[in-house]
Amino acid sequence: MTERFLSVKSVLDRVCLSRTELYERMKQGAFPRTIALGPQKVVFIESQIDAWMKAQIDTKDVGVEWRKSRAQSAVAARQVRKAAR
Repeated sequence: MTERFLSVKSVLDRVCLSRTELYERMKQGAFPRTIALGPQKVVFIESQIDAWMKAQIDTKDVGVEWRKSRAQSAVAARQVRKAAR
């Protein structure tokens, strides 16, 4: 398999994250790191981005459970505030 380089812009389009979120996830170790091709050019390796995307798909149920628990917490907090009035 031939590896391809992807620009930051093409990765942002592909993964639907903001630039800020992408770099924050890289800092946390939750997204593949860039490779410097020169002093002002960085790229990603396509296979690493594909693997990250597949991992997100494989763990999609984790995100659903997280959102569900957050929604339940928000509803419970709203009910507590309403009862306190």
